[in-house]
This record gives sequence, structure tokens and C-alpha cells, in this order.
Amino acid sequence: MSRHTFPHLLARLDAVNVAYTVERCHVLGPGQRFIVWVQGCPLRCQGCHNPQFIPFRDAEWTSVNELAHRVAVVERIEGVTYVGGEPFAQAEALAALSHRLRSEGMTVMAYSGFTLGELQRNVVPHAADLLGEIDLLLDGRYCHDKPTNKPWRGSDNQRLIALSPRYREFIPIWNTPIGQEFEVRVSENGEVEFLGISPTGGKEPGHTYTGSAAKKGGESWTF
Repeated sequence: MSRHTFPHLLARLDAVNVAYTVERCHVLGPGQRFIVWVQGCPLRCQGCHNPQFIPFRDAEWTSVNELAHRVAVVERIEGVTYVGGEPFAQAEALAALSHRLRSEGMTVMAYSGFTLGELQRNVVPHAADLLGEIDLLLDGRYCHDKPTNKPWRGSDNQRLIALSPRYREFIPIWNTPIGQEFEVRVSENGEVEFLGISPTGGKEPGHTYTGSAAKKGGESWTF
């Protein structure tokens, strides 16, 4: 595979182009986690769950320092998970962010449509930097025709790989079909938000709607 290049607006060390964040979620990695969706992906997998995050466009540029602070002030979380979009399209800035968060005792998980082998061959700039700063990698293209009941992933070809000792003992369990979970949240104004991998393909993260099924605000369900 040839080396991927990205628009110059993503070649930044000091800031992350953030599409969406959730301060606390337990269906996209182990424990309660801060979730960062990044903007921009070169792979364009058919049936992508988050097509609004594919274009390389300006979303919310957030400095590494500011984003690290936003994560650090959330109490009782285990770490951060990067999804997208393609996190490795912003590997340099996310490596700096990950180094900061891990030094504060947090763990880092990253999704990537690239395989670990591709990333190790540096098909994207600074991939090695980010690989060296994460604990869990969920790799591989999303394949809509390969459904799975393995946790946290969209298709059965995708692998969860331990890149540090932190979660290594749990990998055999997490790579078996023990079931998926997703969260449904209702805000104070009655908007419904879906998080995680829905068994029916689901709504995009951050997608909201208001309907008669909405319960009183502030509630959350896990399925």
C-alpha cells in the first residue's frame, strides 16, 4: 500500500480536529471512557456508521493542552478512546495528547481502519508515534457484510490488539463473541442520542432526534 497523504490542514502537532466528544461512555472500550471522534478519513468504508466524519474539513480545532484538560477534569474515568473519522490521520497530535494522558495514569484506546501491519509500515505519517502511546488498538476496515457479536467493533474482521501490558490478559475474552452493548441517552430537552455499535447499524454518534418515545431528561439505558 502506498503512503497516504492528507490535506495540509491536518498536519498539525498542537491541535486535534475534533468532530464530537462524549465525556463518559462505557460501550467503546473498557471502563468509563472519554470519547473523541476526529474529523476526516481517507478510507471511506462502504456502510460507514459515521459518514459525516469522513470529509477532511474544519470541525472544532482543539489544542492538545485544552483537550487534555477537558479529559483530565472528568472524574472516575479509566481513559480515552479515539474514533472517527480516522484517528491515525491525526497521529502526531494524538500521540502528544496520549503521552500527556498516560502520564496522568489514564489508558488510551484507538480505532483505525488501517491494520496494525499497515500502520507499522508507516502508511500514514507519524503512525509509529501514536502506536507507541496507546494501550489498545482496534484495527481493520469496516466490512458491512461481516457482522459480529465481539465487543466494541463493527465487523468481524476487526481485531482488538494489546499494545501495552495494561489489558493484555483480557484480550482473549474481548476477541470472542460475548455480545455488543450500546447506550441510548435522553437529554433534558428530550433529544435521544445513540452511542456504541448498534446491532441494527445504529445512529451516528451525536445524531439526535425528538419523538414521543423520549422519557424525562437525563436518563440513560444500556442494551
